[in-house]
Amino acid sequence: MKHFYCGESKSPIIILHGGAGPQDPKTEIVEQTTKDLVDFANSSLKNTGDGAMSVVAEALLLLEKSSCFNAGYGSALQADGVARLSASIMSGDTQKFSAVASVPYLTHPSKLAITLQDKRSRVLTIPGAELLARELGLEVSSSLDERRVETWVQKLKDSVDMGDTVGCVYWHNNSQLIAGSSTGGRGFERPGRISDSATVAGNYCSKFLAVTATGIGEEIVDDAVCAKLETRVRDGMSLKEAAAKTFEEALEKKRQYGWIAIDQEGNWNVAFTSKGMSFAVCTADDTILSWAQVAGKID
Repeated sequence: MKHFYCGESKSPIIILHGGAGPQDPKTEIVEQTTKDLVDFANSSLKNTGDGAMSVVAEALLLLEKSSCFNAGYGSALQADGVARLSASIMSGDTQKFSAVASVPYLTHPSKLAITLQDKRSRVLTIPGAELLARELGLEVSSSLDERRVETWVQKLKDSVDMGDTVGCVYWHNNSQLIAGSSTGGRGFERPGRISDSATVAGNYCSKFLAVTATGIGEEIVDDAVCAKLETRVRDGMSLKEAAAKTFEEALEKKRQYGWIAIDQEGNWNVAFTSKGMSFAVCTADDTILSWAQVAGKID
């Protein structure tokens, strides 16, 4: 089954994803993560009157607070048992990219990524990221979750992969676009590995398109997925055409990743080449499509 979905909205629309990977579509986890994504989307849309950035900021914060997703509090641990988090944000209005990369002891990296939008240096790692967080009074603490520690211990025995990025794209009908991403990384990787989430390959936004990716980070970076999709739309392709071309290229290369995207007219796209990707496409009035609906159609 090809996981490629498109649609259009005339009202403000938000798309959240909870990561791509080897997810069994028939488990209770699909139903629970979809419910969480829909709830987070609806909660975030209540901030529409405060501007597009506030909507995405709230969505990322809720995803980071949940231990069900590999971001913030639920982040996977690297090979040395430390969670090093990354996050990025980009606004279509300003076309400024800001990010923190591979930062420990910062439960909500998205907060710092958003703060960096107005700074001269907009992409930070340690020690600068932690120092700035302390200056701003942001919480600096361990993001260890009991379930993730247990998974890390198990990986010491069998090296089973688990976990992925979370992301959000948002469009307001005055054409405001925002893309945001947050992650705890791949899990059990070499300490200090930088995620695609802290690059324009994994998260990108302009006045033409907001897009954020998830999956195998190195493949996303190799293919410059988000920047490539945006360039194709900027150069005149429709979102559906640009996404279809990028999707077919990913299939040919046997890639394992996916993305969520919205263009300046409210057209949206969700696509992934992996077995699964939790996601929810929502407006203030309705849940348009979700991973639970898609998974329910799989034989």
